[in-house]
Amino acid sequence: MGLLDHRRTWHYEVAAIPGDCIRAFEIAFRTGGGLLMKAKWKVRTSGSSATAIYEGRKGLGAAAGILSQTSGQESDTAVGSEVSFLIDKVDDRRTSCSMKLTGSGRSGIAGTFGATSDARFIRPYMQAVTTEMLKLDPKAKIHSA
Repeated sequence: MGLLDHRRTWHYEVAAIPGDCIRAFEIAFRTGGGLLMKAKWKVRTSGSSATAIYEGRKGLGAAAGILSQTSGQESDTAVGSEVSFLIDKVDDRRTSCSMKLTGSGRSGIAGTFGATSDARFIRPYMQAVTTEMLKLDPKAKIHSA
């Protein structure tokens, strides 16, 4: 995943049932993030979809926000950002699903033209979804648009 890939829609075709795909998304947002880019997420699931809602930084990332006013403002505007996961199609034990950042705060000039707030904290969790999908099916088809 590159620097702007959190703005793309990610598509997965996996040899797994829909419930397993939803659980993989949930696991990614509960355990992802790496060592330094930890964040708090609330994950809501329902039948054929799930949404992860950003609740802010935790650990060392939270400490950085306390030390820097700019970093703290960026963190504040990111709270409430959402990553949505949808089951698009189920076909003979294969599930097609998609994930995208559906709502996010913006930092920069009046918050309009700036970068996605806390993208560096959001992106690792989106990357973790790919990792979890590959655990379900090492031959999963993955692409972005």
